Amino acid sequence: MDQRYKAFISRRGWHFFMKLKNVFFVLVLISLVVVAFFAWRYFSIPRVSYLTLQSDEAVESLLVSGRVVGEGKVSLSFEQPGRVVQIKVGEGDSVAEGEALAILDEQQAEERLKQTEKDLNEAKIALQRIQNRDVPQARESLSQASTQAKVAEKAYLDAVEDKLEPALDRLEEAKKAELQARRVFEQEEERHNNEEINIDQLREAWSTWEQARIELEEARRNEKEVSREIEMLDAESDIAASRERSARTSLTSLENEEIRRANLRVEQAESAIKQALRELEKMSLLAPFNGVVTAISSNVGQYVNTGQNIITIIPESGKTYLEAQVDEEFAGVLVSGMEILVQSSAFPGRTFDGTVDRLSPTVDAERGTFNVRFILGQNEPDLLPDLSVSIEVLINRREDGIILEQSYTVRENDQVYVFVEENGQAVRRTIEVEDLGQGTFLVEEGLTSGTRVLKELDLEDGQAIRLND
Repeated sequence: MDQRYKAFISRRGWHFFMKLKNVFFVLVLISLVVVAFFAWRYFSIPRVSYLTLQSDEAVESLLVSGRVVGEGKVSLSFEQPGRVVQIKVGEGDSVAEGEALAILDEQQAEERLKQTEKDLNEAKIALQRIQNRDVPQARESLSQASTQAKVAEKAYLDAVEDKLEPALDRLEEAKKAELQARRVFEQEEERHNNEEINIDQLREAWSTWEQARIELEEARRNEKEVSREIEMLDAESDIAASRERSARTSLTSLENEEIRRANLRVEQAESAIKQALRELEKMSLLAPFNGVVTAISSNVGQYVNTGQNIITIIPESGKTYLEAQVDEEFAGVLVSGMEILVQSSAFPGRTFDGTVDRLSPTVDAERGTFNVRFILGQNEPDLLPDLSVSIEVLINRREDGIILEQSYTVRENDQVYVFVEENGQAVRRTIEVEDLGQGTFLVEEGLTSGTRVLKELDLEDGQAIRLND
């Protein structure tokens, strides 16, 4: 019995073991299937790149291409034509204000200067001759003529008083005496005819009358002689007075007109010398300020015209300006004073700052652009004129903004959306943005700091995703 019982127990144990083994195998198989399913599901979910948004300073900017224009860039030229005999500088040389840069042939200008100096010397000699010789002589002549005129006038007046008046008085008395003697004779003659007196008395009356007539004739002759003498003295006085007037006129002419004309000739000669000196100075092309030579456009021996460009210089310590043609759509956006950042391929890694200086008030109708001038914060001698540069104009700044590259967005029907990660899914979200330029958006609505924005855009809303580490 014991043997049969042991055999029975052995057979039941074996059957139980086999059943248990089958159950374990099924469980293992189910586990493998489940593991395989979840593994397949896990590895079939796409892995995506993402960007975790952060608040930062948001800058709206405009990028334009421009060129350097040196402040005060000046093209120098001669003020008169001539042949270049010397160029004293080379491109890149530093020059000081007033330094001679180029020289024209000075021979003719020097000859004109010598002639004007000779003319001035002659004019000064003529003026000195008038002042030191002619005027004193004229004054002496006037003095002598005045003395002679006074002497002649006095002689005339004295003769009138001492000779003419007595002669006239004598003549008047002689006329009266003759008239009286004639009347007496006529009365005596009548009385003789009436036999009232004898012939002797009549002869006596005749003798008296005859004597009176003789004295009258003598008085007349004397008056005529004195009158002729007076006339001569009067003529001499007139001549002396005329000589005095002539001497005075000559002196006045010398002191006024001749000296004035002589001074005018001196002034004209001095002006001619100044003009000749200016012409001689024009033979040298001078630097108007401390600067650097950027171009030489002439050669020694070349004949140049007035205004023809010879040398170009820029200020050594001036400001650096830039210019750019900007699309007309930004005419209402840009204003003077806006900050700029400047880069040039000639100086990799270097950035220059500055501001918008001024905007052209007109638009180029053909190109649809307007000119904008910029100024750097300091002089940058490395930025040579006409060097091309890239100019970023900082239009607007926000201290707390979210910047998103446009490559993370999709534009559809005037809307912009992105995919964000939420609970392991790609969720489509519409956002409001402002274009900052240079491929960036400023997010105004729809996203917050910390949101994870997906790089891949070919996703479905609600699709399961895995984030790349």
